Amino acid sequence: MSARLAALAAALLAYVTPGDRVLGMLADARAKGSPLRIEASLTARESSAPAHLVIELHPDLGERVSDDQGGRWLVSGGRTTAGTKLPAPPWLPDLAPLALRRESELRGWLAAAGVDFQQNELARCGDDDCWVLGTRQSPSQLWIEKSALDLRRIVRPKQPRASFDQWQEFGKVRFPTKIELADDSGAIATFHVDSVSAASLAASDFAPSWVQAAGPAKSR
Repeated sequence: MSARLAALAAALLAYVTPGDRVLGMLADARAKGSPLRIEASLTARESSAPAHLVIELHPDLGERVSDDQGGRWLVSGGRTTAGTKLPAPPWLPDLAPLALRRESELRGWLAAAGVDFQQNELARCGDDDCWVLGTRQSPSQLWIEKSALDLRRIVRPKQPRASFDQWQEFGKVRFPTKIELADDSGAIATFHVDSVSAASLAASDFAPSWVQAAGPAKSR
């Protein structure tokens, strides 16, 4: 290969879509997102963790999580606002980044997570190419698969790494079937998604009274 062709190839490889454009594309892809009900089995490092969860996820209101031991939690903005057990267990997932559908909300979440979305690079994620907002050198990163715009990985300091893998179609909804939270010692929790369906959720469904109605949680 001539020096001129090599330089051209290097320039093409170096070009990366600006991070703000990536966010705009992600917001467009999620514009019609609706509330979801997710049923998942759980394998966790904590021996007392439940075996099954129901996660009801609203793009604007957050999520509510119930388990097969009677536990209930409300999560909004990455923070557990109410729960039958506080502080929240380490296996409790925050799935808001999978649902946020407005560019302003995505920017706000990234800012709170410390991800500099103006910094972007390409990297391999398994067999696919991913945009890495924040870049791999940063302590805070968001990985987005380039072709399907699937969220693949979240890295933040002092928090478990989150990975979202094996995406597939559940009816008209595309969702990961494997979600893992991990730290330097390995997996904290692995969620195997059994079903994803549309849900009907209103602001009143995210009131603390929903948690209080659970009664005492069962011990395992």
